[in-house]
Amino acid sequence: MEPSVLYSILTLGFGLGLLHALDADHIMAVSALASGAHQDSRQNSSGWSIRRMMGFCCTWALGHGAVLFALAALLIFAKIELPAMVAHVAEKLIGVLLIGLGAWIFWNIRQHKLSLEAHSHDAITHVHLSTGKTHHTHQSVLVGATHGLAGSAPVLALIPALETTNTWTGSWIGPWIGLGYVALFSLGALSAMLVFGLFFGQLQKCIAGFGQKLFQFSRMAVASVSIAFGCYWLFA
Repeated sequence: MEPSVLYSILTLGFGLGLLHALDADHIMAVSALASGAHQDSRQNSSGWSIRRMMGFCCTWALGHGAVLFALAALLIFAKIELPAMVAHVAEKLIGVLLIGLGAWIFWNIRQHKLSLEAHSHDAITHVHLSTGKTHHTHQSVLVGATHGLAGSAPVLALIPALETTNTWTGSWIGPWIGLGYVALFSLGALSAMLVFGLFFGQLQKCIAGFGQKLFQFSRMAVASVSIAFGCYWLFA
């Protein structure tokens, strides 16, 4: 096997992962998850907007990659085929999730009034976005896992991995190259999501700096788009 061929295959996997992560339904789901999350009263606006957003992006990508890697292992080593119905159901479930996430944001805004709190010490003023409660969630992992079963993920990740494995039939290295392709695909998706998280987190920080009303309006805008996109994904 030529090293240049292996390099091309693995580079392709990483590049397709970068593009795949920026699918509209992925961006919308992660944005809705972050916008619907409770703010931690112990964190300033920068800490919540950026660190929390990056956390959601990372856990989404981990759930997405874990499902793809597990499916690839089953297809390559156990020769188990994924029923077509599974992908179809997962695609419809994404629509339900996006609608649910949008509704969750509206419920969150209604039930937990957001307030701006400021205090100073050592001549430094901190502004906090606070609800007075802290909640940790693993929803983004589950949403990422669902995305791993639906949409273009199986086409861009699993099919090339199987084709790569079949190219080296009879060679011990073939299956591992296939898994390596999926791993780099997932790493590409993680990288793109982290870049998006940095951008969106910075945007949230800037919006929060203009006041509570504008920040709440931005959350309601994300919720509305999430519901609209979910309806389109579910019924189109």
